[in-house]
Amino acid sequence: MTLFAADVAQPAVLDAATGRWWTVGALRDGAAAVDADITAAIGVRRALIFLRCNNDLPTLLGYLAAIEHGRPVALLDAAMEPEPFAALVQRYRPAAVLGGEHAPDGYRRAATTAAGPATFARIDSDDPVVSDELALLLPTSGSTGSPKFVRLSRGAVFANATSIGAALGIGAADRAITSLPLHYSYGLSVVNSHLCCGGQLVLTGRNLLEEGFWDLARDHAVTSMAGVPYSYQLLRRLDLDRLNVPALRTMTQAGGRLDVKLAAHFHQVMTARDGRLFIMYGQTEATARITICPADALAAKLGSVGQAIPDGVLEVLGNDGTVCAAGEPGEIAYVGPNVMLGYAEGADDLALGDVQGGRLATGDIGYLDEEGFLFITGRLKRIAKAFGYRLNLDEIEAALAGRGAVAAIAVDDRVVVYCERWEPTAITEALAHVARLTHVHPSAFQFKVIEHLPVLPNGKIDYRALGQA
Repeated sequence: MTLFAADVAQPAVLDAATGRWWTVGALRDGAAAVDADITAAIGVRRALIFLRCNNDLPTLLGYLAAIEHGRPVALLDAAMEPEPFAALVQRYRPAAVLGGEHAPDGYRRAATTAAGPATFARIDSDDPVVSDELALLLPTSGSTGSPKFVRLSRGAVFANATSIGAALGIGAADRAITSLPLHYSYGLSVVNSHLCCGGQLVLTGRNLLEEGFWDLARDHAVTSMAGVPYSYQLLRRLDLDRLNVPALRTMTQAGGRLDVKLAAHFHQVMTARDGRLFIMYGQTEATARITICPADALAAKLGSVGQAIPDGVLEVLGNDGTVCAAGEPGEIAYVGPNVMLGYAEGADDLALGDVQGGRLATGDIGYLDEEGFLFITGRLKRIAKAFGYRLNLDEIEAALAGRGAVAAIAVDDRVVVYCERWEPTAITEALAHVARLTHVHPSAFQFKVIEHLPVLPNGKIDYRALGQA
């Protein structure tokens, strides 16, 4: 299994920072050179690596070096605050940290000869035991520094990439732009699916609100773009037709529920330009994507996230564990080769094998119609999706607890934080703090002052009552 297409002379990635096109062969050689740097720093031992991610070429080469050369790697936001990052390093004891400017405590800067990221090697060689199956760790909670990771196998990564490639028909004529972070499972799946299917990437760290982003998309004839619900809210205001990107013919959406009016609007926009909009659903626990609603079915199935990806199976289960009939809501379960091995919350968990058996209880509530199209109606878990990022509501509460009594709930694509009798200045400071901690725009959070938080007879917060407030 490899992410590299067979034709080594084929252009694969445009590095927007330099304007250089990297062929498949150049990418392969660059990844091998980064792996050689890692080998010089820590040897050939099978040990965990941390990769601090930006949307740039050094990050991409670091990722390819790890995934292609069998080095288990954890992808982390390079913008993570120093304290939570240091805590993760201490908890997981990676043999090397790739990226960043300064060596973490207990690490030394190693010589780097390749175009990849800076390499920092741990001074001691007391590595945690790592399972032979482990290839990739992805964070479950954005940039908050949660110690919980999703453990993914190499097989899961490739299974999801090839399934997405097949479902979207990705080939040599497709060119995607990196509109999402590489450490985010959805953004990474765009990279994986295009590389392994012979497509191309325009690699940039610019965002949708920067004029330079659309210049790149126009000048390099980008044909495909991925977005979360917030991306489409922005695009509605920007007006896709006015952005003058005539080659754009494929748009995909995941990362949370897209308003049906927005879905209908962009379906009409893409149809008018002989293009396609795909609505999808996924979880990091399934290596990104679980379902796809084909563009030609979207109008008839508005509000659905589609059918299971190739090689995957969807089920909806009732409270007693039995399979629900069509139209009957229950917890969504998924079975497929892209399901995670399990979670990790510390170094000891790296040695674990597959505890999922290819089956995932998603924690989401929904139903299947008679044709197997999935409609999502709610969540069981204390997880919010805001602007495409998964945010742990309990961690947000913990981060604000020292400021007074708080309770956080998810409402559509936002996090609503209820606080007992806070002053306006306290709310302003708390909003800035939580936005900085999560690296999510402040508009994703709404603070509401309440006299007393409702509690259940056992003393726990009554979140259901807050949701009805």
